Amino acid sequence: MRKHGVVCSDVLRLDASEAGGVNVRALAALREGDVVATIPRRACVTPRTSGAAAAIKDAQLGGTLALAVAVMYERAWGAESPWYDYLRLIPDCEPVLLVWSEDEVARLLAGTELDKADSEARQGIPS
Repeated sequence: MRKHGVVCSDVLRLDASEAGGVNVRALAALREGDVVATIPRRACVTPRTSGAAAAIKDAQLGGTLALAVAVMYERAWGAESPWYDYLRLIPDCEPVLLVWSEDEVARLLAGTELDKADSEARQGIPS
């Protein structure tokens, strides 16, 4: 993380999870507005920062599909990808957010960008 310019507060502790990923824990109470990490955009794997950016743009891909293509592309590069260390930590697959219950989303994602994206996606799905 440091070589990519990520700065984490001393109040955070990163631990290896039993599932092979990383857990982030606060060592002290946090208040709304506390800055716990600063992550430069260039450190994030996105459709714009991926080596596949031009192909994604040419194909006019957007949203989740563009991100999926970016991650697949970077995973295919293995150790040559700038995000190799990060990509090794994330699972090979994840359950689709839309199959999570509304309670799970509210409990686990409240206040995150994923919460907002899920809410927008669910508006277009009949009950």
